[in-house]
Amino acid sequence: RAGTAIARVLLDKGIGVRLIEHDAARAQAAAAALDRARVYHASGLDPEFLRRERIGAAGAAVLAGGDDSRNLHAAVLAKVHGVGMTLTVLDDPAAAEVFEAAGVDVTIDPGDETAEKMARFTFDRRTRQLAMLEDDRFEVLDITVRPDSRFAHRPVDTLPGAGVGALVRDGEVVFPEGGDPLLPGDRVIVLTEPEHVLALERDL
Repeated sequence: RAGTAIARVLLDKGIGVRLIEHDAARAQAAAAALDRARVYHASGLDPEFLRRERIGAAGAAVLAGGDDSRNLHAAVLAKVHGVGMTLTVLDDPAAAEVFEAAGVDVTIDPGDETAEKMARFTFDRRTRQLAMLEDDRFEVLDITVRPDSRFAHRPVDTLPGAGVGALVRDGEVVFPEGGDPLLPGDRVIVLTEPEHVLALERDL
């Protein structure tokens, strides 16, 4: 299953994983396969469970349950409970517009390399590459602005070859306008083409 495969790659990168599975047999199998993950037999659609387990403290939620309607509901609930970024593996790629309209940050078409695409990291230690989209033609990066960055205090729309989808500033998610400034310490969620990645890492 995609969820277990993605969790395994994330764990191998040293990232803490909490996996929620509503099917008892699959939850048991996931717990056996992922000894470093916290696996819950529960529903990601249960608001009381999400509150009790403080799911909002997670930096990102990956929805890969294979059912687009459940994934969409779970992604919206995760946002409501404070998760900063949601990433969804689509069962039907045609549903991407619906997910994006509902506020899902990243949608991924299923494929052989889905797990690795969701957790592949670049060499810059400040950068956490979240996903690669559309057959590797685009990358979504999560990168922190250095105090000496030449783009610090400059508008977000001055970043060359990149679109800024969101900022995380002082623990709050901000959806900036083009003229809003980038500040040192901002985590910037950037959509860019692969050839611009190294320049963005250098300049930010």
